[in-house]
Amino acid sequence: MRGALSDLKAAPAVWAGVWLSLIVSQTAVCTIVAARRAIDAAYHGPDAGLGANLSGPAMLFSVVIAVFVMLWVVTAALNQRRHQLALLVLQGATPWQLLFGNLAIIIVLFIVAAVAASLLTPLAAPYLFDLLARAFELKLTYQATQLLASIGTGLAIAGVAVLAGAVLTVRTLSKIRPIEALRQSQNPPRQVNAFRVLLGTSLLVGAICVLIIPGTATRKIDPGELATHISGRNPIESRVTGFIGFSMGGMFLLIFALAVLAPYVMHWFTKGWTHLLPLPFSTWKLARQQAVGRIQRQNATIIPMTAGLSLLMTFSGVLHTLTDSLKNFASNGHSMNVNPHMLTNLMAMLGPALIIALVGAISGLMITARGRRLDLALTYVSGASTGQLRILGALDGLISMVTSVLLAFVVTLLSTCGTAFMLQRYLGSAKISVQWGYWAVIALLAIVVGALVTGVQALCARSEDSVRVISRAVGE
Repeated sequence: MRGALSDLKAAPAVWAGVWLSLIVSQTAVCTIVAARRAIDAAYHGPDAGLGANLSGPAMLFSVVIAVFVMLWVVTAALNQRRHQLALLVLQGATPWQLLFGNLAIIIVLFIVAAVAASLLTPLAAPYLFDLLARAFELKLTYQATQLLASIGTGLAIAGVAVLAGAVLTVRTLSKIRPIEALRQSQNPPRQVNAFRVLLGTSLLVGAICVLIIPGTATRKIDPGELATHISGRNPIESRVTGFIGFSMGGMFLLIFALAVLAPYVMHWFTKGWTHLLPLPFSTWKLARQQAVGRIQRQNATIIPMTAGLSLLMTFSGVLHTLTDSLKNFASNGHSMNVNPHMLTNLMAMLGPALIIALVGAISGLMITARGRRLDLALTYVSGASTGQLRILGALDGLISMVTSVLLAFVVTLLSTCGTAFMLQRYLGSAKISVQWGYWAVIALLAIVVGALVTGVQALCARSEDSVRVISRAVGE
């Protein structure tokens, strides 16, 4: 435990990013459990277990995103500490000592974050309760029922998610060797991992199958089924709900495939879209080179942001495509009820997961600040002016955020096209809804936020700080 506390003091910014993700993940899960029990206590209608039914999607998405974010945040934290881990190995620390030492750090952070989550949950639960009640048009009054039990259950669920993401990452420390550790601390290995490529390819093929096979196996709606739907005796919402489920499942598989294959494809993707902007400025070229190299080593910021944006925009795009397709089907002379409140529960289901993903991206920026600071210091001592340094800092965040938005757009477009294909096979016509206005706003906000976050760091760069940063990096 003493060693774990020493490691926490050695890299406070890195572990602060991990701790921030832990707090938000635990608070989100505890809030969902508390809101679910409050709904069950306030509702006295015929639907048993209404709270679990309403909060089920929010819980599922939040747990999946929590595992996902913790996996990449802890990976980023360990990558930033490769030099320190290498020195510990060369000083006699065994790989298993490193493994249990880092697990001890995560457990300490988890306990401290649990205290913070216990204090934040009573404040956040009423807001989620009201959001769920409004989304499903329920007139309920919030009552803090079984709050301690809800926090305990939420921490248990969050603990499983957090430990799953952490163990999947830190288990690689048990295979570390001294020479490779010191070499990887300066230049992480780039050799292709056959198992990782096979897993990523399998996930990608699975995503394509999930998005295509249900459509090929779906027959067109017949007049008898349509007449039954019109009479109200046998609605077809279950079939449409199945289409949404397949599309969201395909989206998750695409995200997982992207996460697994990120070290091999992410930098090529970034290099490709930046080549489409052949700006004749040396600062832009240097920023491209630094961003591509950092993205190849670190994906902690891009992957959580891509996951959050994909979750939000895929769900919204699928529902808009469904709504527009049903309206188009009704305008062709068929009677089909279109639920006008279909989009009202979007934030109720996705809000907690989106917050986890957003904070995961912020944690990634905090964790990777050390590597970014070293790049800026090396650029400064190489003769760059202060103005060029500030532009480089802003461009670094801009390129990372634009890469994340573009990847999310590709994932969303593929998932939405899968939904349109299923509806085309079932209804005979479909209309793909691409929300260009929303994407423009998201891209603009991402560019501004990314440029500000990394640009502010460049403002603090000075000659003395650069020398100190470089000396610390080489171990002097």
